[in-house]
Amino acid sequence: GDGRTRVVRSNLLPPPGVEDPAAGAAKGARRRRRGGAQHLADNRLKTTKYTLLSFLPKNLFEQFHRLANVYFVFIALLNFVPAVNAFQPGLALAPVLFILAVTAFKDLWEDYSRHRSDHEINHLGCLVFSREEKQYVNRFWKEIRVGDFVRLRCNEIIPADILLLSSSDPDGLCHIETANLDGETNLKRRQVVRGFSELVSDLILPG
Repeated sequence: GDGRTRVVRSNLLPPPGVEDPAAGAAKGARRRRRGGAQHLADNRLKTTKYTLLSFLPKNLFEQFHRLANVYFVFIALLNFVPAVNAFQPGLALAPVLFILAVTAFKDLWEDYSRHRSDHEINHLGCLVFSREEKQYVNRFWKEIRVGDFVRLRCNEIIPADILLLSSSDPDGLCHIETANLDGETNLKRRQVVRGFSELVSDLILPG
Protein backbone atom coordinates (compact mmCIF):
# COMPACT_ATOMS: atom_id res chain seq x y z
CA GLY A 1 0.00 0.00 0.00
CA ASP A 2 3.02 2.33 0.26
CA GLY A 3 3.76 2.18 -3.46
CA ARG A 4 7.01 0.25 -3.09
CA THR A 5 7.69 -2.73 -5.33
CA ARG A 6 10.04 -5.68 -5.07
CA VAL A 7 11.43 -7.74 -7.93
CA VAL A 8 11.55 -11.49 -7.26
CA ARG A 9 13.39 -13.62 -9.81
CA SER A 10 12.39 -17.24 -10.32
CA ASN A 11 14.21 -19.95 -12.22
CA LEU A 12 10.88 -21.49 -13.28
CA LEU A 13 9.21 -20.93 -16.61
CA PRO A 14 5.54 -19.81 -16.65
CA PRO A 15 3.01 -22.64 -17.18
CA PRO A 16 2.12 -23.49 -20.81
CA GLY A 17 -0.35 -21.03 -22.27
CA VAL A 18 0.42 -18.34 -19.69
CA GLU A 19 2.12 -15.28 -21.10
CA ASP A 20 4.84 -13.69 -19.02
CA PRO A 21 4.05 -9.93 -18.95
CA ALA A 22 7.65 -9.11 -18.15
CA ALA A 23 9.07 -11.11 -21.05
CA GLY A 24 8.64 -8.38 -23.67
CA ALA A 25 10.09 -5.69 -21.45
CA ALA A 26 12.97 -7.95 -20.50
CA LYS A 27 13.80 -8.66 -24.13
CA GLY A 28 13.75 -4.96 -24.92
CA ALA A 29 16.01 -4.23 -22.00
CA ARG A 30 18.43 -6.93 -23.13
CA ARG A 31 18.57 -5.40 -26.58
CA ARG A 32 19.31 -2.01 -25.08
CA ARG A 33 22.13 -3.41 -23.01
CA ARG A 34 25.24 -4.11 -25.05
CA GLY A 35 26.35 -6.70 -22.59
CA GLY A 36 23.26 -8.85 -23.06
CA ALA A 37 21.59 -10.35 -20.00
CA GLN A 38 22.20 -8.76 -16.66
CA HIS A 39 25.00 -10.43 -14.75
CA LEU A 40 24.01 -11.85 -11.40
CA ALA A 41 26.57 -13.06 -8.89
CA ASP A 42 26.64 -16.73 -8.00
CA ASN A 43 26.60 -18.15 -4.48
CA ARG A 44 30.25 -19.18 -4.38
CA LEU A 45 32.13 -18.04 -1.26
CA LYS A 46 35.63 -16.69 -1.90
CA THR A 47 37.63 -15.11 0.92
CA THR A 48 41.12 -15.78 -0.45
CA LYS A 49 43.37 -12.90 -1.42
CA TYR A 50 45.71 -14.58 -3.90
CA THR A 51 45.87 -16.92 -6.87
CA LEU A 52 48.88 -18.95 -8.01
CA LEU A 53 49.79 -16.25 -10.51
CA SER A 54 49.07 -13.21 -8.38
CA PHE A 55 50.61 -14.37 -5.10
CA LEU A 56 54.23 -13.28 -5.59
CA PRO A 57 53.66 -9.81 -7.11
CA LYS A 58 50.70 -9.00 -4.88
CA ASN A 59 52.39 -10.19 -1.70
CA LEU A 60 55.57 -8.25 -2.44
CA PHE A 61 53.48 -5.18 -3.23
CA GLU A 62 51.76 -5.48 0.15
CA GLN A 63 55.01 -6.06 2.02
CA PHE A 64 56.71 -3.04 0.47
CA HIS A 65 53.83 -0.90 1.64
CA ARG A 66 55.33 -1.32 5.10
CA LEU A 67 57.80 1.46 5.72
CA ALA A 68 60.12 -0.75 7.79
CA ASN A 69 60.59 -3.19 4.90
CA VAL A 70 61.37 -0.38 2.47
CA TYR A 71 63.90 1.10 4.91
CA PHE A 72 65.79 -2.15 5.50
CA VAL A 73 65.88 -3.00 1.79
CA PHE A 74 67.24 0.47 1.07
CA ILE A 75 69.98 0.03 3.70
CA ALA A 76 70.85 -3.39 2.29
CA LEU A 77 71.07 -2.03 -1.25
CA LEU A 78 73.41 0.73 -0.09
CA ASN A 79 75.95 -1.97 0.68
CA PHE A 80 76.21 -2.63 -3.04
CA VAL A 81 77.68 0.87 -3.44
CA PRO A 82 81.46 0.56 -2.85
CA ALA A 83 81.79 4.06 -1.40
CA VAL A 84 79.33 3.51 1.45
CA ASN A 85 79.21 -0.23 2.03
CA ALA A 86 79.84 -1.37 5.59
CA PHE A 87 79.20 -5.11 5.16
CA GLN A 88 79.37 -7.68 2.44
CA PRO A 89 76.37 -6.99 0.14
CA GLY A 90 75.10 -10.54 0.43
CA LEU A 91 75.42 -10.52 4.21
CA ALA A 92 73.40 -7.31 4.48
CA LEU A 93 70.68 -8.53 2.13
CA ALA A 94 70.21 -11.98 3.69
CA PRO A 95 68.25 -10.89 6.81
CA VAL A 96 65.87 -8.76 4.73
CA LEU A 97 65.21 -11.58 2.28
CA PHE A 98 64.66 -13.96 5.20
CA ILE A 99 62.04 -11.67 6.74
CA LEU A 100 60.28 -11.21 3.40
CA ALA A 101 60.29 -14.98 2.79
CA VAL A 102 58.93 -15.83 6.26
CA THR A 103 56.17 -13.23 5.93
CA ALA A 104 55.28 -14.50 2.45
CA PHE A 105 55.10 -18.09 3.71
CA LYS A 106 52.87 -17.01 6.61
CA ASP A 107 50.54 -15.12 4.24
CA LEU A 108 50.47 -18.09 1.86
CA TRP A 109 49.56 -20.51 4.65
CA GLU A 110 46.80 -18.24 5.94
CA ASP A 111 45.39 -17.87 2.43
CA TYR A 112 45.53 -21.63 1.91
CA SER A 113 43.60 -22.10 5.16
CA ARG A 114 40.96 -19.68 3.88
CA HIS A 115 40.82 -21.60 0.60
CA ARG A 116 40.19 -24.89 2.43
CA SER A 117 37.47 -23.26 4.53
CA ASP A 118 35.84 -21.79 1.40
CA HIS A 119 35.96 -25.18 -0.32
CA GLU A 120 34.31 -26.88 2.65
CA ILE A 121 31.50 -24.32 2.83
CA ASN A 122 30.96 -24.20 -0.94
CA HIS A 123 30.51 -27.98 -1.02
CA LEU A 124 27.89 -28.19 1.71
CA GLY A 125 24.66 -29.68 0.39
CA CYS A 126 21.10 -28.40 0.26
CA LEU A 127 17.83 -29.21 -1.50
CA VAL A 128 17.08 -27.09 -4.58
CA PHE A 129 14.06 -27.46 -6.86
CA SER A 130 15.02 -28.70 -10.32
CA ARG A 131 12.95 -27.37 -13.19
CA GLU A 132 13.96 -30.32 -15.36
CA GLU A 133 13.28 -33.10 -12.84
CA LYS A 134 10.26 -31.40 -11.21
CA GLN A 135 11.53 -32.30 -7.75
CA TYR A 136 14.03 -31.20 -5.15
CA VAL A 137 17.58 -32.41 -5.76
CA ASN A 138 20.78 -32.18 -3.77
CA ARG A 139 23.11 -29.42 -4.84
CA PHE A 140 26.18 -27.74 -3.44
CA TRP A 141 25.82 -24.29 -1.92
CA LYS A 142 28.02 -22.85 -4.66
CA GLU A 143 25.54 -24.09 -7.30
CA ILE A 144 22.60 -22.05 -5.99
CA ARG A 145 21.51 -19.34 -8.42
CA VAL A 146 19.25 -16.32 -8.12
CA GLY A 147 15.64 -17.50 -8.40
CA ASP A 148 16.21 -21.03 -7.10
CA PHE A 149 13.70 -22.54 -4.69
CA VAL A 150 15.57 -23.88 -1.66
CA ARG A 151 13.99 -26.28 0.82
CA LEU A 152 15.29 -26.07 4.40
CA ARG A 153 14.69 -28.43 7.28
CA CYS A 154 14.78 -27.73 11.00
CA ASN A 155 18.19 -26.59 12.31
CA GLU A 156 19.73 -26.40 8.83
CA ILE A 157 22.10 -23.55 8.00
CA ILE A 158 20.65 -21.08 5.50
CA PRO A 159 22.92 -21.24 2.42
CA ALA A 160 22.13 -17.84 0.89
CA ASP A 161 20.00 -14.71 1.15
CA ILE A 162 16.50 -16.10 0.70
CA LEU A 163 12.88 -14.98 0.75
CA LEU A 164 10.57 -17.08 2.92
CA LEU A 165 7.78 -18.43 0.70
CA SER A 166 6.34 -21.27 2.76
CA SER A 167 6.59 -22.79 6.21
CA SER A 168 5.35 -25.97 7.90
CA ASP A 169 3.95 -23.73 10.63
CA PRO A 170 0.19 -23.09 10.16
CA ASP A 171 0.76 -19.35 10.57
CA GLY A 172 3.68 -19.30 8.13
CA LEU A 173 6.23 -18.59 10.86
CA CYS A 174 9.80 -19.74 11.35
CA HIS A 175 12.54 -18.85 13.81
CA ILE A 176 16.16 -18.31 12.84
CA GLU A 177 19.40 -17.76 14.71
CA THR A 178 21.81 -15.13 13.36
CA ALA A 179 24.80 -15.85 15.59
CA ASN A 180 27.07 -16.29 12.55
CA LEU A 181 26.16 -12.79 11.36
CA ASP A 182 25.83 -10.59 14.43
CA GLY A 183 26.70 -12.85 17.36
CA GLU A 184 23.15 -12.81 18.74
CA THR A 185 21.94 -16.23 19.87
CA ASN A 186 18.32 -15.31 20.51
CA LEU A 187 15.90 -16.59 17.88
CA LYS A 188 14.37 -14.11 15.44
CA ARG A 189 10.89 -14.65 14.04
CA ARG A 190 10.24 -14.49 10.31
CA GLN A 191 6.94 -14.89 8.47
CA VAL A 192 5.93 -15.87 4.96
CA VAL A 193 5.31 -12.91 2.66
CA ARG A 194 1.78 -11.65 3.22
CA GLY A 195 -0.71 -13.17 0.79
CA PHE A 196 1.79 -15.60 -0.68
CA SER A 197 0.92 -18.72 1.31
CA GLU A 198 -2.31 -19.18 -0.64
CA LEU A 199 -0.45 -18.95 -3.96
CA VAL A 200 2.18 -21.59 -3.23
CA SER A 201 2.01 -24.47 -5.69
CA ASP A 202 2.15 -28.04 -4.45
CA LEU A 203 4.49 -28.73 -7.35
CA ILE A 204 7.08 -26.22 -6.20
CA LEU A 205 6.76 -26.70 -2.46
CA PRO A 206 5.49 -30.23 -1.91
CA GLY A 207 4.95 -31.63 1.55
